[in-house]
Amino acid sequence: MKEAYRQAKKQYLKSNGWWAHYNDNCWFDGVLDKLYVEDGSIMGIRDKSEGLTLEEAFNKVKNNK
Repeated sequence: MKEAYRQAKKQYLKSNGWWAHYNDNCWFDGVLDKLYVEDGSIMGIRDKSEGLTLEEAFNKVKNNK
């Protein structure tokens, strides 16, 4: 049951424009991205230290709705 709740939170974040790049507990708001392609590589990916945990990101989105 716990894993299903975790999966639901991840889906909720994804459907609200968030993404996890480094691992499942490091989330970023896609609105803040400044991604671009340079010589075939994606540039502008934010540092892992800027990511929020799943719980922090979920609460932030939930409270902003």
